[in-house]
Amino acid sequence: MLDEEEHLQEQLFERLRLYGERNKEQDFWLMIEPKFLDKFPNITKRLKRPAVALVSTNGPWITFMKLRLDRVLQENYEADSLEEALACTPVSLEFEKPEKWVAPYPKYESG
Repeated sequence: MLDEEEHLQEQLFERLRLYGERNKEQDFWLMIEPKFLDKFPNITKRLKRPAVALVSTNGPWITFMKLRLDRVLQENYEADSLEEALACTPVSLEFEKPEKWVAPYPKYESG
């Protein structure tokens, strides 16, 4: 999802900009390999690893994002604290470069 969903980055940047303009507290997080996934065995068996989760306290916005992203599974999760909800398992990410880039613009390269 992180490497293939280019509009995800655009949506998150736009949301951060909007929240900054309105002095609104951030209510969404992008998490890599969240620990709460273990509570959903029916979902985890369908995931590639490492998994990514977009987490928010704003249900309508999550539904909005689900409709705009490919290969997304949705579930509700209630944690006792924000720290519990945002706990992640450390993981190293490496993305493979596509053999043939077909977009009419250059692929983003970090750095």
